[in-house]
Amino acid sequence: MGWTAARLFGVHETAGSVRADACGALVLPISGPVRAITDTEIRFGHLTHRQKPGQLAGVPWWEWRR
Repeated sequence: MGWTAARLFGVHETAGSVRADACGALVLPISGPVRAITDTEIRFGHLTHRQKPGQLAGVPWWEWRR
């Protein structure tokens, strides 16, 4: 569906997970299982993570501060 590692597991390249605007869909603490996935959003029950034009992508957490 086009989701990259950074969009799913990304953190801000210098601030890490402190910058929520650069965090991927699966990094932030969201309770509950994934209910639906489209090419632009992932739904977790009553919460939805959406890709927005111009949104920071960050780097995958395993590459942070390498």
